[in-house]
Amino acid sequence: METDKPLLAIRNLSYFYGDIQALFRVNLTVCEGQIVSVVGPNGSGKTTLMKAVAGLLRPVLGEIRYQGERIQDLPVHKVVRRGLVYVPEGMKTFPLMSVMENLEVGAYISRQQKEGRLDFVFNLFPVLADKRLQLAKNLSGGQKRMLILARGIMSGARLLMLDDPFLGLAPKDINRLCNTLRQIRSHGYTLFLAGQHVRRILSVATRAYLLEEGRITLSGSGDQLRDHPHLQESLYGIVAEAG
Repeated sequence: METDKPLLAIRNLSYFYGDIQALFRVNLTVCEGQIVSVVGPNGSGKTTLMKAVAGLLRPVLGEIRYQGERIQDLPVHKVVRRGLVYVPEGMKTFPLMSVMENLEVGAYISRQQKEGRLDFVFNLFPVLADKRLQLAKNLSGGQKRMLILARGIMSGARLLMLDDPFLGLAPKDINRLCNTLRQIRSHGYTLFLAGQHVRRILSVATRAYLLEEGRITLSGSGDQLRDHPHLQESLYGIVAEAG
């Protein structure tokens, strides 16, 4: 269930690629049980934001707190051990390993609860249970995306960060993935999404942010952002008529 308790709190986060500033004092909160989406034009800093939170970009300016703990100086493996798991854009399965072996790789840092999580992901994704002995390369595109999500859950994720989760999927698989994300949330997981499929990402969001040139320029519910004139103009070039 969604609460007003912050699970992830980003305060005045800035990041530089050399002399080029990519993020400008970004403030953003992800509360327990939410699906929070970040949208914006290409090059707006969405992936940079995700990587900074996940520990892949260091050093950063500002503060990142996860479950109340400052994590902006932690390396990636320590961030993951705390239950914050990043699934990057284009992340792939291990094609020559079976579905089961892929899931076991996900559990390598959190083996104590492996069996319980395995039962959970097989209930969530019955097709993976049916295909557990098949090589990952033989799965469909939608099934591979399910496997990637399941692998994240196997790692002990409490907060799943997904960068462009709909990338490369057929429309029917996008619809299924939207339903899957809602289902994952209903089981107590928190989701933090970013990507180019703006309408889809906003359709599942309980909270959303517009990021432009490294700055948060709008925030609200997914529906509020989707229908906001500024977002329409920024992303689609649609200018609202006066009057």
